[in-house]
Amino acid sequence: MDHRRRINELVSGIEQMGLEGAIIFSPENIHYLTGAPFVRGSYGKLLFVDRNVGASLIVTDLDYQETSDSVNSAEIVKTDFMEKPLDRLRKIVKGSPKLGFEDGIISTALREKIGEYRLEPLRGLIERMRERKDPDEIALIEKAQSINDRAIKKAVDNMREGMSELEIAAELEYNLRREGGESFAFETIVASGSRGVYPHGMPSTRRPSKGDAVVIDFGAKYGGYCSDMTRTIFFGDPGAEVRNAYEAVREAQEKAIESVRDGVSGREIDAVARGILDRLGLGKFFVHGLGHGVGIDIHEAPVVGPSNENPLAAGNVITIEPGVYLPGKYGIRIEDLLVVEKGGGRDLTRFNRELIVI
Repeated sequence: MDHRRRINELVSGIEQMGLEGAIIFSPENIHYLTGAPFVRGSYGKLLFVDRNVGASLIVTDLDYQETSDSVNSAEIVKTDFMEKPLDRLRKIVKGSPKLGFEDGIISTALREKIGEYRLEPLRGLIERMRERKDPDEIALIEKAQSINDRAIKKAVDNMREGMSELEIAAELEYNLRREGGESFAFETIVASGSRGVYPHGMPSTRRPSKGDAVVIDFGAKYGGYCSDMTRTIFFGDPGAEVRNAYEAVREAQEKAIESVRDGVSGREIDAVARGILDRLGLGKFFVHGLGHGVGIDIHEAPVVGPSNENPLAAGNVITIEPGVYLPGKYGIRIEDLLVVEKGGGRDLTRFNRELIVI
């Protein structure tokens, strides 16, 4: 990864905004800019980028050795024992320079603590940088998705009637680890039968019965990057109505995938899938957007849905995941992961979309 290039790009951005530097707290953004390992939700590091001097990554003893072994794009600054990174920053940065901060990350209370600096929001500068993945990032995402593909194949081979949703999730997660997943991209979703109408349904003790649809949505982390996929499988023949609904969702997904290319907006791609489901009488049961960006975070820009009129660009990595959810009956969703390229989209998901009956 060319992290020095990313730091330089950030410096160019803050210069254009008339800022002298930037304070970065988000572990995801610090990882993007420096390659520093991170645990989601852990805010133990602080990155200071000075437009004249470069980048300083402030860490405690707890993270110093691992960070030093991983980062070459920033100076690693270790705090004293019991000293907080923010306290060390005050020793490095004197006066009241005009600094950018991550709006949406730094709370009002934290802003008050560092009130000696003149703070201006970065207005999504780093997040916009992250939208277009470089070849190294795409290779990591593709590796993560290949782990998903192998894991679900092995899990499906081992599934049997009588297993609970929790047992199905355990089978998936066990195989993710066995196939090389360093962690999970998000909490595994397994929702069967009438619970399948919960798009984010966490696994329960429910045991799918004959004919039940089982929505499975899971992802791996590899090299700090996420994969994401959904398949709906069936424990026994679901009957003609559900089979027809499954084929409708599959058609909507396949046509939407065919429409993916640079220059087409997320709204336009969403309309392809939504139009097919509307035509087949299922549109009102499609209750979410068609997809989202994937990278260091499992949900990031760009959005593939009615709210996004901006054109997609080569290097975007997105999901295409139409679904229908009939209250009291069943849910069906199929999701693939794609790289937007010039003139088309490259599907990173290899596991088939055929209706699977166990």
